[in-house]
This record gives sequence, C-alpha cells and structure tokens, in this order.
Amino acid sequence: MSKNNFDILNFIYNDSLITKNIKNMNINKDDLEKFRHLLEKSERILLINHRRMDWDAYGSLYAFYKALENSDKTIAATSEDPIPDTYYFLTEDRVIDENLDIRAFKPDLIIYFDVAGIEQFGARYTDYLDIFLWTPTICIDHHKTNPGIWNINLIDVNSSSTCEITYEIIKEFFGKNIITRDMATSLLMWVITDTNSFFNTNSSANSLLVASELIELWARHQDIIINLFKKKSYSKIKLWWKVLEWLKSIKENKIVWNIVPKSYFIETWSSDKDITGLLDEFLSTVTWSLVVFIIYELENGTIKATFRSKENGVDLADFCTMLWWGWHKQAAGFIRLQWNIYEIEQEVINKLSELV
Repeated sequence: MSKNNFDILNFIYNDSLITKNIKNMNINKDDLEKFRHLLEKSERILLINHRRMDWDAYGSLYAFYKALENSDKTIAATSEDPIPDTYYFLTEDRVIDENLDIRAFKPDLIIYFDVAGIEQFGARYTDYLDIFLWTPTICIDHHKTNPGIWNINLIDVNSSSTCEITYEIIKEFFGKNIITRDMATSLLMWVITDTNSFFNTNSSANSLLVASELIELWARHQDIIINLFKKKSYSKIKLWWKVLEWLKSIKENKIVWNIVPKSYFIETWSSDKDITGLLDEFLSTVTWSLVVFIIYELENGTIKATFRSKENGVDLADFCTMLWWGWHKQAAGFIRLQWNIYEIEQEVINKLSELV
C-alpha cells in the first residue's frame, strides 16, 4: 500500500462514482466530502469512543484505526477504560491507550465512534476539555438520541450499528482490499451484537449484505458465535442464576425486571461485565413481556440501567431520555451517579406503569 493512501479519496465524491450503499445510507453527501477533506489535511488524528465501551464502540474504532494505520498520518486511540479482556479473541492488537496524554499528542482532528452524547464521556473528556472544544470533531454513530452537536455528524439512525456505517465509509474511502481478517471479524462481531443476531427491528437488508461481505473477507464468524454464545464463566452463570431466581414482574408479566446490588457481584465472584447477554438471552424471552430491564450497581456507587422492549412495547429511546440518557427504540439505558438503587427501581417502575 502506498504511503499516502489518502490519494484514493480524491475521486470519491464525484456523483457518478458514489456507491449504491453510500447513497442508501442516510448520511449527507456534503458531510462526507467535508470528512474526506479533513482527513486529507489533518496530520495528527485522535480516535475515541465512549466509556464502558461495548462491542460496537470498540469494533468501529479498531477498524478505522487499522484503515488509517499505514497512512502518512500520526494516529492515536483512547478511551475512558481499557479494552475488556473478553474482546481479545478478536485480536491482541491493543490499539487503545486509556492513559494517552491527549495534550501532548496535540490532535488536529478528533473522531468519535458510537458516542450518543457528551454524557457518555468521563475524565478523558473533562480533563482535556479545551482540546475537545477547539479541535475539529467528527462523530460516526447510529443512535436516535444523538444530539448532532459535532462539527461533522455522520449519524444514520437507520443503520444497525456504528460498525455498519464505519464499514461503508472504509470501503468507500479506501476500498475493500484494505480490510484485514481481524478488521472484518471486529466489524462483523458488532453488527451481530447490535442486531441481536439479526433479530431486532434495526436489522435491514443492508445489515445482512454487510455481514455477507465481511464473511467473504474471511471474518471469523465461528469464533464470534463460540465466544459470544457458547462460552460463559462459572461466576457469570452463578450471577445469572441469582438474578433469575428472584425475577420480578407486574402487569401480568408485561414488565419484567430485577436489580443487581453490588453484593450480588461480591457473592458470585463476578463483575458488572458479566451482566452482558442476560437481557437478550433470557429476560427478553419471557412470554407476554413488553419491557424487560436490569438495574445494577457499579463499584463506584454509580447505577446503570439497561432496557429491552418488544416491537409493540415502549419507545425506550424516549423513555430513557426522560431519565437522562437514551439509545434506540427497543434497546436503551441510562446512568445515575451516586444514587440509591432501590429508589431508582421505584422511579422506573412508576414511570413504566403509566406507559404499559
């Protein structure tokens, strides 16, 4: 690959050459042109995702980092948290430096991945607030609740995931040949998780097409299935059993939930990361349920709530926005700092009972 792989960008925005997939995405063509221009002229590019990064936040950042890696640009990636150990079956390439001195790096362009709002940042943002406010910013995202406050907003709420958008941009800017097997696997992983294995209503024909193309690029789809669905630690199973044993419901099982105080994690030798999968694999399958959720307590006393709803259930993006966060219509959540978990449980139940 040539040293300056941005030469290929020069032809992209000729109308006759824009690909069908980019046209089908709800992203403004002029914004893509501005993105291309900023990439061309920038020399020090910082990539960042949200705190407590999920599959989609990591996969999109990782793939774009690798796409830029062999250019003549200086690239760095950071996040509030280190990469979770469970992600390393994808690649052992540690592209994220959670301790990066952003001021010393001196970025002239910042790209956000899967960030739905500034409340999803932590100290990485507040400690370097002046840099984030005065440096050109681009946000690649798919959340309905994204305020679109960045300099360039590449936000498509109809895409299944940020990885789906990122894949189309990489393919358009650099061509499919730049995508390695690890990149393809990372992107496919997040498309699968954000669509709940193509079950959620955000799954589209383009989502399936992207998945097909990534498998053609040798994405390790069997590794994804094994690590995502076929492997669970003993402590994780114990935690799930404890949560399911005392499951709660009202409104004839239309609302199903449980809370997970910090003591549950201590008793089962598990962590809040072990909550992942419980909603989609168990609670969402309860017959007649319209809304299911889990409220759990993090180590620092922060309370996090995660929700799922059926297609004819509550619009969770709007509901969770009222409680200070959001995401999607059928999958959303919020975080409260230093609150009592039982008080939050009662507040959520009172509000949901008015809607169901």
